[in-house]
Amino acid sequence: MAKRLVITPHGHPVDWIQSQFQAHASTIKALAWIFVLSRLFFEEIAGLAYVYLPHGWAEYPAGVLGTEAPLAYRVLIRMWAHWDGQWYLMIARQGYPYPQSTAFFPLYPMLVRYLGGSSVIGALAISWCATALAVVMLYRLVRLEFGDRVAWFSVLALLFFPTSFYTQAVYSEAIFLALAVSSLYYLRKGQYWWSGMLGGLASLAGIYGVFLAAPLAWTLWRTKGNHLKSLAPVVLIPAGVLLYMLYLTPHFLDPLVFESAQKYWGRGTIALFLVTLWQGAVAAYHAAGAAISPQVLFQTGQPSQIVMNFYSFGFAVYALAIFVTTARWLPTYLLMYEGLALLLPLSYPSAGYPLLSLPRLILEAFPVFIGTGLLLDRYPKARIPYFVVSVLLAALFVSLFATSHWVA
Repeated sequence: MAKRLVITPHGHPVDWIQSQFQAHASTIKALAWIFVLSRLFFEEIAGLAYVYLPHGWAEYPAGVLGTEAPLAYRVLIRMWAHWDGQWYLMIARQGYPYPQSTAFFPLYPMLVRYLGGSSVIGALAISWCATALAVVMLYRLVRLEFGDRVAWFSVLALLFFPTSFYTQAVYSEAIFLALAVSSLYYLRKGQYWWSGMLGGLASLAGIYGVFLAAPLAWTLWRTKGNHLKSLAPVVLIPAGVLLYMLYLTPHFLDPLVFESAQKYWGRGTIALFLVTLWQGAVAAYHAAGAAISPQVLFQTGQPSQIVMNFYSFGFAVYALAIFVTTARWLPTYLLMYEGLALLLPLSYPSAGYPLLSLPRLILEAFPVFIGTGLLLDRYPKARIPYFVVSVLLAALFVSLFATSHWVA
């Protein structure tokens, strides 16, 4: 039998919260410091880049960010709403006005609308809170499996990952990460209905959420036996996507319009992941020179997306290397989700940009960071080189993002 979720072991919720904080005070403080320092790192680099580096153009959908604003507001707040952030703000304010907007799943813009007042500040507050929750839950999940040391390295790997700044931007990565990690945490604890409910919310935040059904179904089948009734919690996970489809049907007469909307970003056909990798390698070769040219990276006017082909292929190699080398150590439920979350972007290329957005989408495949934490724990000599490279790339990428150049 699954363990019940005990909410008030000391008789009152406040007493329980106080006891938990006292028992884990040093860990909570350390996590808080690392979280704040990582966010301030990205904020500082992005702010300096915004002020001193050339800007590209990324005002689409047009008019979402409004007219000219004071420099302090643009540096501290508005620059975090570039690219997809403008779509999320538009959806929070207007709903889904045309088909291509449906590519952005509804949970995050709903939260921005009803909790954040449809404002950039409200959206950022939601992202920061969700990221903090994701960090705590990731630490707890990894500690259960591998102990404190690997948990700390996994958290550090996530917070200083080169595209981790998306979790503090007007993007859905933070809320998805918090829900997906929490779903697998409760799966690990044997609280399967909680896992299913959180997985359902995750699938309302992004299509990657449906992959949480696989580890839950496998775990239930293994622990409860081959009875269909035992798989009932799994049904909750695709419910989020099904609700979205029900909403889309009367508005666009197509419950899968969010899939066909991918054509606006050059995606149209499924490909074998090895074919996509080969295409990514060729595109990376042709983009190598531009990828290290400051003049191309920070060109004014329409930003060049081609340069990211070089970096995207490098991130694909990194993620696959982590997946292969740590497969023997990760429990099956984590490995199963990680494999599915990596397979999707590797099987759905974009014309001209085979691995489009992959550096950001690795955040959805978060067991990659657990694998990284395992390797950093086992191989001390790799720690300094890894974090030096990670921080340098993080500085480059957040500078590009802040100046309206394409990253992922």
